[in-house]
Order: sequence, then structure tokens, then C-alpha cells
Amino acid sequence: MLAMVQGDVSVLTFNHAIVASKTGLLTGLSMVVASLYKGGNQWLGIYLTGLFTMIADFIVHPQHFPLEAVVTGLGAMALATVYDKYKDIKNASI
Repeated sequence: MLAMVQGDVSVLTFNHAIVASKTGLLTGLSMVVASLYKGGNQWLGIYLTGLFTMIADFIVHPQHFPLEAVVTGLGAMALATVYDKYKDIKNASI
């Protein structure tokens, strides 16, 4: 959603949340399909998260600035990386 409003969270509306949830739903469905592939590693999952988010964002709504879908996909990859590293740290401390 941050890429959609170009970082200005003061203009977020309910419509932005609906569009973002559609993107997330398409990405989630794609990730379920990708999870059936057993030959990957953690980086493949992170890459696919970004790729599927980019594709879903491009499909769901018109772009507000050039390469918005790419920025959204990179943001999803960054969040997936942070989550993966947090999960590793948390599991190591148990």
C-alpha cells in the first residue's frame, strides 16, 4: 500500500485497502502453488514472494507511477527477508 500512495499514508482510503487485499490474495494463492515445489530453498520463497506480488499488483490495478509493481514486489521481498531472518533468530534462541 505504501507504493500505491507513494509513501504518503495520509491519503490511504478503504479502497486502497481493498486493492492491497486483492494483491495479497493473488500473491497468497500463487505462493500456495509454489509451495508444492519441494526443490527450493528459503531464497526461492523470498524471490517468488516478490515476483508474485509484482505480477498481482500489475494485474489488480493501474499503475500510479512507472515501475510501481516492481517497487511493490521489492517491498514484499524485503518484508519476506526480514520475517525470515526474524524467524531464524527466534528459533535459534529457543
